[in-house]
Amino acid sequence: MPTKQERFAIFLERLASAPAASSMEEAFDLIAQALNAVENEFSGVPYAPDEHLNDGRMYPPQADAARKVDGRPDLIRYRSRGHNTWISATGAILITTVPGHQVVFEKPGTNGLDF
Repeated sequence: MPTKQERFAIFLERLASAPAASSMEEAFDLIAQALNAVENEFSGVPYAPDEHLNDGRMYPPQADAARKVDGRPDLIRYRSRGHNTWISATGAILITTVPGHQVVFEKPGTNGLDF
């Protein structure tokens, strides 16, 4: 069974190869579908979002983790344990580390990359 780090790498590969999203909603759904598919296939842990802190499975960003970005009404930041996931109104996706804000992944939306 792949480690969490290996599963995250598979998730990023699948996210990169997926068609670009054209809206914030499409990008959010794309992330959720790709991550859930990887975890269903490789984690061995059933989907149980109420257990997200201790079951060893990775879960996509949740609506209650959404944060507004000052001066950028076209951008939402989702905070998770080790990453921030930024999604723009154009469907662009940016994932950065916490702490450090190192870019882990970026994918343009259908209208480009606008972070």
